[in-house]
Amino acid sequence: MATNRFDEVERKILENIKPTPEDRELLLNTYAKIKENIEKYFKSIGLEAEATLQGSVAHDTWLRGDMDIDVFVLFPKHIPVEELKTRIFQYLIDSLKNLGRVELRYAEHPYVKLFIGRVEADIVPAYKLSSPKEITTAVDRTPFHTFFVNSRLNDKLRDDVRLLKKFMKTIGVYGAEIGTRGFSGYAVELLIIAYGGFREVLKASCKWKIPVFIDNLVEEGVDRKELFRYLRKKYPDSIIYLPDPVDPFRNTTANVSLGNVVKMIIASTCYLNNPQPYFFEEDIEIPSREDIIERLKNSCIAILGFTIENLPPECIWGEALRVADRLAKLLERFDYIVIDYSVWTDEKNTVLIAVEVDECTKPTYKLYVGPDTIAINRILDFIKKHVEKNSFGPWIDRDGNLKAFGRRKHTFIMDILEKRENEYMVAPHLKKKWLQSILTPDLLDKLINLDEGLRKWLLKFIVKRERWIRNCIQ
Repeated sequence: MATNRFDEVERKILENIKPTPEDRELLLNTYAKIKENIEKYFKSIGLEAEATLQGSVAHDTWLRGDMDIDVFVLFPKHIPVEELKTRIFQYLIDSLKNLGRVELRYAEHPYVKLFIGRVEADIVPAYKLSSPKEITTAVDRTPFHTFFVNSRLNDKLRDDVRLLKKFMKTIGVYGAEIGTRGFSGYAVELLIIAYGGFREVLKASCKWKIPVFIDNLVEEGVDRKELFRYLRKKYPDSIIYLPDPVDPFRNTTANVSLGNVVKMIIASTCYLNNPQPYFFEEDIEIPSREDIIERLKNSCIAILGFTIENLPPECIWGEALRVADRLAKLLERFDYIVIDYSVWTDEKNTVLIAVEVDECTKPTYKLYVGPDTIAINRILDFIKKHVEKNSFGPWIDRDGNLKAFGRRKHTFIMDILEKRENEYMVAPHLKKKWLQSILTPDLLDKLINLDEGLRKWLLKFIVKRERWIRNCIQ
């Protein structure tokens, strides 16, 4: 494929994803208001505080429509951490109340989410430090990230970051939150810096071998082999290793899932083979209602719905995913083939879990095959067990295999969900269950009208038809 074909597609995409001057002005004006309010308030109570712009807006790598900003309020390092999280944090809340709606959020570090017009601002307290070596809390790295990224990106590379973000969003691997386990915005920027451009990242990712080690360090004299050996030991479950240039002993992609790395490898190969705009278009290909009904009739999808209250989004996702994982393992224990499962939440008061299995109903009897004939003690145990269970058999077939039929404890998936609830409901806050059913066309109609995000998630789960992968081969 000629280079100009890539250029043509990417140029048109950039025209649609680069922020407008109006959006840029709105975000910067909002930041100015927040900065003025915070610094004025802390000055009035005799405390030093500097409100700084961080994240993708500060890096100039954000996408059109992403109307959120990160404001880090830097305090002198002599203030104890506990005081920063309590008394100072309360002052921070007080300084913002007259600007808009304020919510408290918790991740590795408490922060404030401010809703002001169309803009959402994350306000994070941190320390003002002169060197990364002085880092006390996880968020203290962020100002150094901003300095590093801005020192390495030019206008062309900033556009390449935008292309890679949009590409990753389309294939579903963008976002470091627990519900996605993809690449963070900072990790995307580091990939562009490491490889030198959007297409260069895709060409490199086509050749990734798991576990993936990416050498993006700029410091001379660093023993790469020793560093990656250390990171492998520190993050033994990681699939991809991308050291943080600000803190090389931290893996910025520690939580990226295997599935997302594989998606990135395949999608990169597909785009390089056949560059098309749909690699940057997030809408899924929806078949006709008749096709959806036919799909539901020939599948078994169980769906559970819960109501929750006053829980941070990170906790909601953590509990919901834990329940989904346990439920999938439980169904596998009872001989169901789990085809797929997924979680959706509005991060406020609703959680849904969908799980698709091979069939809703299993035969009453299950075939058991005994041990090898040389394991005589185990053979006798097998015979004893199945005679006492009043099974059909045991018998020896013409090939010398010992077999028996045993009655299943459960033959219907909903029976397992109801009677073994205590084996998968391991989340303390997911107690108010309002839905537990096989997904039917009528139920689908009701659910997709509740929320636009829910509609997209559920249809994607049912259809499993992503345009980019269906059109991978030219």
